[in-house]
Amino acid sequence: MLPALAFGFVAGILTILAPCTLPVVPFALGVGSLGGRRRTLGLLVGFGFTFLAVTVILASALAAAGLTTSSLRVAAAILLVLVGLSLALPRLGSRLELLLGPLARFGPQVGGPDRGDGFVAGLIVGGAIGLIWAPCVGPIMAAVIAVAVTHGPTAETGLIALAYIAGAAVPIGLIAGFGQRASRSLRSVSSRGRLQRSFGLAMALSGLLVVSGLDLTAEAAVANVLPAGWSGALSSVEQQPAIQSELDELEASGVTNRTSGGSTASPGPSSQLGAALPAPIATSLPGSVALENLGPAPELTGITAWINSAPLTMAALRGKVVLVEFWTFACINCIHVQPYVKAWYGHYAAAGLVVIGVHTPELSFEQDLGNVRQAVSKADVTFPVAFDPGFATWNAYRNNFWPAFYFVDRTGIIRHTHFGEGDYDGSEQVLRELLSAPG
Repeated sequence: MLPALAFGFVAGILTILAPCTLPVVPFALGVGSLGGRRRTLGLLVGFGFTFLAVTVILASALAAAGLTTSSLRVAAAILLVLVGLSLALPRLGSRLELLLGPLARFGPQVGGPDRGDGFVAGLIVGGAIGLIWAPCVGPIMAAVIAVAVTHGPTAETGLIALAYIAGAAVPIGLIAGFGQRASRSLRSVSSRGRLQRSFGLAMALSGLLVVSGLDLTAEAAVANVLPAGWSGALSSVEQQPAIQSELDELEASGVTNRTSGGSTASPGPSSQLGAALPAPIATSLPGSVALENLGPAPELTGITAWINSAPLTMAALRGKVVLVEFWTFACINCIHVQPYVKAWYGHYAAAGLVVIGVHTPELSFEQDLGNVRQAVSKADVTFPVAFDPGFATWNAYRNNFWPAFYFVDRTGIIRHTHFGEGDYDGSEQVLRELLSAPG
């Protein structure tokens, strides 16, 4: 348990380096620039409470009731837009105060140094940030959310989530503290006002990105300028063997372990590979990748809907090479790998490749089938997508990650796995070896 708590804390700290937390930075800066330690404390408490409630405490109840937090997330973003506009445009803030009453008065209350200690104001902003932050989690919190959705909150999931929250609170608090110091370093009231107005404008713009859904586009743009493998490197911190073992124990048991000894199978001479295959997509592939025998691929179970396909079964797909991808549409790492998966499907489908995207929702708004259909259409995903809202197939594969890839040969045996981003050349080589092997 201690390794999971320690790595959960570290994962929380590192999440601020992920592109998906980009909208949160202006919010913390804006609140911090207004001064007051109690306001920052309220920010952190509100963030932790909302995040814990959505990801652990209420996750199972929301899933059982078919409810989503998408409307709450949009409402939180709208609130932050109003707060930002109240700070950026004081006259507009005064008008909003008259029109919207207590909700609009919240903005000036945050901004006024003579309006109390601001704890409640920070609490509300922090709660809104918790809803916006929720999609930015790695493998450890992914496993916690999966258990919380399928079995309800437990002491173990609660403790790990609290460790993650404590870690995430460190950079949020530091950003708020930087905003506070920047404001206090300005001697004149007019200079502080200009700084706060600029932070307020940034808050409003960030909130509008979330409301419009363009935050994912902005995150993708930021990810494109970061070093290759940046997000994968962040998540790899959580993919240690000791953590994997603890996450396996944390998840619901009752399914056969997917490994059956891990024996290595020879891929055969490289000269025999790819004889009937199209030229590779990648410009440079490894000579070969050692394939393992990880046991029979579990059957697809608990699938409530299929997109782009009639219902499929692993048994009926014998004779095909199957790539099973666990993903969810708001996961930034899943978004990053999607172009490669689509390219493999388009390039190798005629050679016998079947891609099945098992959409196992991480957050409640991803449990709405309409949202999933819209996301699949918007991303131009044409391969079969299986909707796994109850984590049944996820648990059958004993999976812990978004995204996760299971490479299944023509006889139905899992021969390779990959978790997270990266190693696209190696993954393509695995597909070519499996497609070249006899069924």
